Amino acid sequence: MSMLLILKQLFLIGLGVIIGALVNYLADQLPSKKRLSYPHCCHCFKPLAPKMWFASISFIVGGCRCGNKISHRSILVESIFAILLPLIYEVISTTAHFGITSSLLACFFLIIVIDIEHKLILNSVIIPAAFIALAYGMQTNNQDISIILASGIAGYLLMLLVFFGGKLYWKLLLKNKGLSRDFVVFGMGDVRLGGLIGLATGWPELPQAIAVSFISSGIFAIAIRASSKYKPLTVLPFSPFLVVGALIALLLS
Repeated sequence: MSMLLILKQLFLIGLGVIIGALVNYLADQLPSKKRLSYPHCCHCFKPLAPKMWFASISFIVGGCRCGNKISHRSILVESIFAILLPLIYEVISTTAHFGITSSLLACFFLIIVIDIEHKLILNSVIIPAAFIALAYGMQTNNQDISIILASGIAGYLLMLLVFFGGKLYWKLLLKNKGLSRDFVVFGMGDVRLGGLIGLATGWPELPQAIAVSFISSGIFAIAIRASSKYKPLTVLPFSPFLVVGALIALLLS
């Protein structure tokens, strides 16, 4: 392996760590704050030195002086991007395509992390991600912008049907179980994410992505139901399944 290739791989790994750290920062900041602030310890709230902004570095040299432990999620996200970016670069021919693909993956990961931890899909993430997904769809699928936009609308409408179906289901269930009317499993954030995925996948990959999402979520729900640790009316975030469905459809296209 030449020195230039080694340096390129190290650069991509470092870039992956930076993107992962950015995803972690936004996942910590956006759900609770209207404005982004200087990175700080979530335990003692003291500002963090720049080297502490990266979970991988903090894990090696030690975290905040207060003794707060680094979250496993932060380390995992940085590690995933450090592995993914060199792999993506190997299969993508142009720098522009690499950049837009990496940006879209970062948006997907941010949506998943926030949804898992807070049961939220934020408009502050969905809106910029939609523009990235539109650019990705046009660049990857070589389709007219009208077709890409139509796919986005179709994805939104498909998930909207599911949303209203879920509302009807829970309305019937509320009468029998006495559950709170604030109890929501499938929200409008999932509907908007469906539109975003439509922009990214285009047509006819969109129906494949939606189908894979529901099949995978159904299999996972059955596995959870069969588990000894199952709790009745367990709420599962749906965004990971939508993203997995989209990625599988894109890989198979």
